[in-house]
Amino acid sequence: MCIRDSYLYAYYRLTERVDVQIGRVMSVLADSGLQEDTLVVLSSDHGEGMASHHWVVKLGLYEEPMRVPLIFSSPGSIPEQVDTASLTSSIDILPTVCDYAEVDCPPVTGTRLRPVISDPKWVVRDALVAQLHPDPKNLDMQGRMLRTQRYKYTAFSEGTNPEQLFDIQEDPGETTNLALGDSHSDLTRDHRQMLTEALAQSADHFEVPSTV
Repeated sequence: MCIRDSYLYAYYRLTERVDVQIGRVMSVLADSGLQEDTLVVLSSDHGEGMASHHWVVKLGLYEEPMRVPLIFSSPGSIPEQVDTASLTSSIDILPTVCDYAEVDCPPVTGTRLRPVISDPKWVVRDALVAQLHPDPKNLDMQGRMLRTQRYKYTAFSEGTNPEQLFDIQEDPGETTNLALGDSHSDLTRDHRQMLTEALAQSADHFEVPSTV
């Protein structure tokens, strides 16, 4: 077995172990009669490289580490469905739990997801921003990502090509950087501006590259 296969084998077995523990929790809820009155939320803080792009760790802004599970379960009140289109984030968990609990939510930047859980056609947000600090010994090395429904734009504080733009719909493996060259310069500029405006709203002082 090659190193890549060994890594993926271990990754999947660890995922399997987590699944078993989730099953134990759900069994206890069912046996205690609390399942119908409990909102269960499953998520994680990040994904893994999964051997994509010739790396395995989480220190990047590709889809593998950026996409994480976000599952809400409440028999009788939440329909069984899978939504892979809505732009959601872990910051949406607190507002959503407060919404279901019918209690006031403290002022946070997240968005309640109950409307989209009830109706998948509901739009959560037009764009989502994430940040990256890959080296704890060099805090000046940073990255930011803006994800729209179709595209992902990333900007880095350093590097030969500090900008990336991927068409996630046509290029889900993120193999073609549209920010290189002039053929998609308008699209790159639009996403660069969207990220700049989003960072300004959150008082994030990361400097987005000014040119391609």
